Amino acid sequence: MSRDVVQLNDLLRGMAELWAPHRVATVNDYDVKVAKIQGDFVEHAHDETDEFFLVLDGELVIELPDREVRLGPHDVFVVPKGVRHRPKAAVETTILMFEPRGTVNTGDAGGAMTREPIDV
Repeated sequence: MSRDVVQLNDLLRGMAELWAPHRVATVNDYDVKVAKIQGDFVEHAHDETDEFFLVLDGELVIELPDREVRLGPHDVFVVPKGVRHRPKAAVETTILMFEPRGTVNTGDAGGAMTREPIDV
């Protein structure tokens, strides 16, 4: 992985595929990833880790078993480990995630939306 400066605006302008995480940095044993999203993601849980979301642009809704959490630009929310959740976005939204290296984006659900992070 490159140790150069990553200019997020340039990277995001070039990203076309939705729900494809791009690893922009590694901090200790954690990956910092960005993704463009729109539509519904698969419902899933991460049994071994919390999941950190920061909305950079757009609006993210996270469906939880007991409520919906709505996030706008610069809002942060952490889904506790083991909690089932479904991220979704009505409009194209850009998110940043911070999670342990090797965390699978679809958690325990697997399936067609599973993506390895793309190294920047």
